[in-house]
Formats: sequence, structure tokens, C-alpha cells
Amino acid sequence: MREAVIQIICAGLGTLGFALFFQVRRQHLITASLGGALSWLCYLAVREICASVFLSSLVASAVICLWSEAMARIRKAPANVFLIPGIVPLLPGGALYYAMSGIVSGNLDQFVQKGRETALVAVGIAGGIVIGSEIVRLILSIRLHHRRRLEAKRRTSRQEKN
Repeated sequence: MREAVIQIICAGLGTLGFALFFQVRRQHLITASLGGALSWLCYLAVREICASVFLSSLVASAVICLWSEAMARIRKAPANVFLIPGIVPLLPGGALYYAMSGIVSGNLDQFVQKGRETALVAVGIAGGIVIGSEIVRLILSIRLHHRRRLEAKRRTSRQEKN
């Protein structure tokens, strides 16, 4: 438990560093950093339930995508300001490093194992972003449809009064 808390704090701090590197505006730095901590929290939680790096990355990136869209509307900023730094803790840097190290040193077993892990995480992240974006698109289209129906009812009731 203590190790997980330390990892989540470090994910938030690491995200802060990347947010500074990507020149995120000062008023969005804390929110962007919280997104990184949230993505790692989700990753660890799903990883605890099932040992799949793919599913953990998929769920965590979908959650961070939803978080980014919500923060974009609340903070009146583009969603990418929160999405890109928030995904940084999920990137498979260590696995990619060991995959490359395996191929350079001729250790094909290590290359295959870590290369597979890298690919699974990358596909999970991409899939999570797609799923999160589609959920937001669906919610917004339902909301727009509902708003149009209410507007049509109001017009009809006004016409009946006249």
C-alpha cells in the first residue's frame, strides 16, 4: 500500500515535470499533474485486479481521456493540455529500453518478452484514448439531441399559445 502511494505521488511529480517541459500554462499545471497521478492510480488498481498490462493501460488511458475532457470544459482549455501529460506515467519506457537492450545484446527472449509488453501497453493506451473519446462524443451527442428536443417542445408550446 505504501509503495503504491509513493508511486502515485511520483507519477504526479513526473507529470509535473513533463507538463513544464511541454510548456503547459501555470494555471493548468496542478490539474495536469493530478491527471498523471490519476492515470497511475487507475493503472495500479486495474493491475491489482487482473495482471494484464494491456487492460490496465486501456482502462487508465480511457479514464485520463475522460478526465482531460472534463477538465478542458471546467478549465476552458484544450483537452490535450491535460491528456498528453496525464498519459506520460503510462508510457512503456522501461519495457522499451529492455526490449532494445535485449536485441542489442542478442538476448532474443528478453527482446520478445519486453517488446510484446511494450506493444501491449502502446495499443492499450491508444485503445483507451479512442474509447474515452467515443464516450465523450456519445455523451455530447445525446446532450445535443436532448437540448434540441426541449427546444422543439418550447417552440411548439409557444405556437399553441399564439
